[in-house]
Amino acid sequence: MNIEIRPIRAEETRGLRHLVLRPTQAPEELVFSGDRAPETLHVGAFLDGRLVGIASVTPEACPGDATRSAWRLQGMAVLPDVQGQGCGRLLLERGIRHVAEHGGTMLWCEGRSNVAGFYRALGFELHGEEFIKPITGPHYIMKKTIDRLL
Repeated sequence: MNIEIRPIRAEETRGLRHLVLRPTQAPEELVFSGDRAPETLHVGAFLDGRLVGIASVTPEACPGDATRSAWRLQGMAVLPDVQGQGCGRLLLERGIRHVAEHGGTMLWCEGRSNVAGFYRALGFELHGEEFIKPITGPHYIMKKTIDRLL
């Protein structure tokens, strides 16, 4: 399987955000904080030219953490028919490289509880108690230390 990871526009993320993450909301409602920040990176995973996965990273402080060079991962989604085939890992690796290239030392997210194992397998640690987000359900704050590029 040949998965291509490449930057996309914020607008291109909304269809998968709707299909995978928030089907009760219209795609045009799925504009997230940081989508238009200058350093934000939106990446897409393409399989045979079809957009099958997305992720966005943006500079944003983590609640309750004083790390100055923190970035947030949000809106990560992979279509159900291709989950488990490496798209998520590749998207995350590209996002981490972007964070490191921009001097970030920590990546955090509000990850859904049912995918905590995916994030833990890629070096994230759970922080705090599980909490409920309106519309999307149980989540954890998850953090990963990012090594600076030499």
